[in-house]
Parts: sequence; C-alpha cells; structure tokens
Amino acid sequence: MKPGEGYEVTGDLYDIAWRIRAIDPLYRVWYSYRKRRYEVHHLGQKGDTYALTVPYGTLDERTLRLVRRTRAENAAALIRETEERNAELRKEAVRRAANNAARAAEKALSAL
Repeated sequence: MKPGEGYEVTGDLYDIAWRIRAIDPLYRVWYSYRKRRYEVHHLGQKGDTYALTVPYGTLDERTLRLVRRTRAENAAALIRETEERNAELRKEAVRRAANNAARAAEKALSAL
C-alpha cells in the first residue's frame, strides 16, 4: 500500500493483526482509507504484496479463518471446494430452469 493510502493495523480489539502474524510473520493487515476496508498483505509474495480483502467491516475470528483457508498450501482444497460449490449451483440452475419450463408447458396446455 502506498504512503498516505492507509495505515498498518498493529493493534486491534481482539489482537487479530497479531494473531495473523502468528500464522506467518510476513503477513500484514492494512486499513485502506480510500477503499474503506481491511486488506491482508504478505511481504513474501513476488510483485504486489496484496493477499486478500477482508469482506467484513471489522477484524474478528472470521478473518483468521479466511487467512488460514486462503494460504497457498491450502490452494488445492480451496479450488476443489469452489469447483464443488459451482457444480451444485449449476445443478440447481438446471433444476430451476426445468421446473420453470414444466410450469410454462402445463400452463400453455391447460389454456388449450
């Protein structure tokens, strides 16, 4: 993060920033003034240090779980989990489309 765009969070109510650094000492938590959100950065990454955006308005246990889940060594499991969820969503979309088509056909046939 560029100077003036935010600040590094070194202390917070639940010591989340410290606990994230306990996972890996190269992690840093930043608050972006412009984006009004927390971001986790990893200093060991090549190029940009950005790792993830905290999707919650505050730092709490969910943030720790998210950081652990998205670590590089967990990438295969995360990808598999995402693919399984996407497959479920596709099946549900097909089911809904089939149900809608069946209802439309019934309605059209009943009008005859």
